[in-house]
Amino acid sequence: MRSHSIAIAGGTGRIGRHIVEGLLEIKQQYSFELIVLSRSNSSDISFAGTSAPVIRVDYQDVSSIQKVLNEHQVDTVISTVSATTASDAPDAFITSQETLLRAASSVPSVRRFAPSEFSVNSEQVPGVELYQLKLPIIRLLRQIKQERPEFEYSLFNCGVFMNYLGYGNTKPDGHRAHGHMPHFPYVYDLSKRSADIPGDGEKQLIYTRAEDVGKFVAAATQLEAWEEYYEMAGDVLSMNEILHLCEDACGTKFDVKYNSREEIHARLGPPEKTMENFFVQFLLAIMDGDCDLNRPLNLNKAVDVKPMTVEQYLKRWWV
Repeated sequence: MRSHSIAIAGGTGRIGRHIVEGLLEIKQQYSFELIVLSRSNSSDISFAGTSAPVIRVDYQDVSSIQKVLNEHQVDTVISTVSATTASDAPDAFITSQETLLRAASSVPSVRRFAPSEFSVNSEQVPGVELYQLKLPIIRLLRQIKQERPEFEYSLFNCGVFMNYLGYGNTKPDGHRAHGHMPHFPYVYDLSKRSADIPGDGEKQLIYTRAEDVGKFVAAATQLEAWEEYYEMAGDVLSMNEILHLCEDACGTKFDVKYNSREEIHARLGPPEKTMENFFVQFLLAIMDGDCDLNRPLNLNKAVDVKPMTVEQYLKRWWV
C-alpha cells in the first residue's frame, strides 16, 4: 500500500531536506500528508508551490515522538538523522535512531520505516566505524519485521553524492551545485585540478546527485510494496573514468596521486577524530571492494526518475 502520511526525521537540512523537497514536488499529484521532525523549532519548508510543517521532537524521548506520529496518523517514517560533523557525538546519533524506531514501531498506524542509510550499505563496510553504528538499527528492524510481518522497511543506498564534484566552481549560481549538502571536495578537487585516488583508480563508484536521491525516495513512498534494499544511481563509473570526465570538463589534465593502502591507512588519526577517520576509512573500503555494487539498481527500474549523470553534472557546473 502506498504511503499516505509521511514523517521525515531530520528533514530540515542536507539529504533530509532533499527528500522533503522531492516529496513536496509530487505531493499534489499523489495527495499525501507530510511532516518534518526536527530537534529545533523551524518554519515550514516550502518547495514547488506547497509546504510541510516542521514539528519539534525530542529524539531522546519516545513519548515525544509517539505523540506526534499518533496525532498525524503517520504510516511511513524516513530517518535522515546522522552524525555528520566533528561536534556530533556518535553515541547520541545511534540513540536518536533507536528512540525514533522504538517510537515508530509502537504506533499502530506506522507500517513503513527507512533508517538513515543514503550512502553505501552499512553492512558491506565493516571498516567504517561510523557506519557500523547503524547496524543495531538494521537488526532491530528485522526483529520487528519478524514480529509484525506486515511491517515494511527498506535500506536506501545511493553511493557518493555527486554534489561534491561541484566544489569550487565559479558559475554565478555555483552554490546551487551543492544543493543542501556540505561544501567540500572528495577525491576530486576540480577547483585545484587535482585528484587523490585510492589504489589504481579501477574501482567503481556509485554517484548520485542529492536532488535525485530526494526524487528517488519520494517516488518510492508511492510504491505498493517495499523491498528490503533499494539501490539507486546517477552513474556507476570507475574512479579513472570519473577523473577523465573531470579533466574533459575542465579542459586540462589533473595532478593525480594514486595512493597505496599503506599511504591511505597512515592518514588515520586518534579515535576522537571521528569525521576525519570516517573519510579515510571510506577510502580504504573503496580499495577493499566493500563499496562495490553487489545488487542491481532496482530503484532505478522501479520508479520513473531520470537521474543526472556525472557527465551532465560536470557540464552544468564546469563547462
